[in-house]
Amino acid sequence: MNFKHTFLVAGLVPCLLVGCASQPVALAPVGPGTPMAASPFANGAGYLQVFSDTESHVIGDGTSYYPHTGYTINDVAGKRLQYVPNHVGNMDETPTPVRLPVGSYQIVAESSSYGRVTVPVVIRSSKTTTLHLDRSWRPAPSAAAGAIVRLPDGEAVGWSEDFAKATIH
Repeated sequence: MNFKHTFLVAGLVPCLLVGCASQPVALAPVGPGTPMAASPFANGAGYLQVFSDTESHVIGDGTSYYPHTGYTINDVAGKRLQYVPNHVGNMDETPTPVRLPVGSYQIVAESSSYGRVTVPVVIRSSKTTTLHLDRSWRPAPSAAAGAIVRLPDGEAVGWSEDFAKATIH
């Protein structure tokens, strides 16, 4: 093998490995969860709030803020519908609620523990579906095993849509 081939192989192997690491993870759909997820908004639409990974921003006086990273909302076929910056400014640490028509979507966002992930979500009329990717959510220890959607590393990301259908009427 000559120098050009060695260089080509050495350059391609890391790219292939990175490509494998960023493949979508097969997860159950995340739904609105408990009845407390009710939202006062008009029927025919619901809301999505994504607690994605955060970035550190230091403002003039040295104060640090941790706004959530942006994410993409795709349809179930993977077509991009909307990009959400997920914060208003460098000091905004609250993820942006997004009004969406009732239906199923795929969210492509950064997880604090797992990197870029694709998570299916379901939006229900007058409900808020919350997706937790920043390691801040701890469901109650008494929650049924099938009630929580988790990443392969165990991080809890939201309420299972199957659980939501069984508890929300």
